[in-house]
Amino acid sequence: MKKFLFIGIDFSKSKFDVSVIESADQKSFSQAVFENEEKGYSKFLKWVCKQSKIKREDWLFCGEHTGLYSRGLSNFLAKKQLFVWLENPLQIKQCSGIKRTKNDRFDSLVIAQYACRYTDKAVAYKPAENEIEDLQLLVSYRSRLVKSKVSLEVSANEMRRVIKRKPTAKSIYDDSMRDVERLKKRITGIEKKMHETIINSSLKENYLLISSIKGVGMQTAVMLIIHTNNFAGFENARQIASYCGCAPFPNQSGTIDKGNHVSRLANKELKVLLTQCALSAMMHNKEIVAYAGRKTAEGKPKRVVINNVRNKLIQIVCAIVKSKIPYQENYLNQLAQCA
Repeated sequence: MKKFLFIGIDFSKSKFDVSVIESADQKSFSQAVFENEEKGYSKFLKWVCKQSKIKREDWLFCGEHTGLYSRGLSNFLAKKQLFVWLENPLQIKQCSGIKRTKNDRFDSLVIAQYACRYTDKAVAYKPAENEIEDLQLLVSYRSRLVKSKVSLEVSANEMRRVIKRKPTAKSIYDDSMRDVERLKKRITGIEKKMHETIINSSLKENYLLISSIKGVGMQTAVMLIIHTNNFAGFENARQIASYCGCAPFPNQSGTIDKGNHVSRLANKELKVLLTQCALSAMMHNKEIVAYAGRKTAEGKPKRVVINNVRNKLIQIVCAIVKSKIPYQENYLNQLAQCA
């Protein structure tokens, strides 16, 4: 029987803990800690080579997808053409049973055991394109600027409403508003950079296709491209809807049936953007207006109608990205016309 080497990695800000095993029930195993930077990556690889005689092509590196902290080592290993698997932390937690111990060394062992037991579910990590990484950085920076702007603006307006005649309050308000205006200009600048990054890259085609849908704006188009890895990370619209928390699932046990519901396990930021798109489309997109009207006539409550529209928009996005045909209101397929 062919043997594999399973390397579990627990990432943190400045270091990562590692456990190496060959079977899930192994009593003795090797563990180590390395710096989460370029020098630590090289030392880590040399250390793994000394732990077993199993060939490099039979190594499986598994870690939790922690975003920024898991990116460096994952890209380093992928460039070395080694198999790296980044799994959802919640998936590992729910499959690992009851745990009474909690530290980084133990967590790395749990991850290695998970990789050993669920090898058939392993998915190779693929580094994102440079343009997508640039967009991720710009979107994160824009989000921080927007939060700062809103915080300043709300606080200043509330203070002005409550304390009207004090010179100090007016001075603080004026100074806050100047900062708000500066932040607005910086946000506009970041949005221009985002647009330039897309237009000058291979992401341009899908971005223009998505933006052709009435109700779907720039931010939603960009976020969809980022989180789907330009639509290469999902197989169909149902998977994207599930990721966004829009796909309905049954809630039934025995004789109790509570109907369908959407899961709370979702990308909340993307779900909020899709909700805004749905509300906009329900006012300005004739096809969506008619669709929402039919759902309302069926007696569905408004929140369900909005979720139906979110799903409809995701289906339209996936359809036009696949067909490479820009959105047309009330589009009728030629085969349907013939029928």
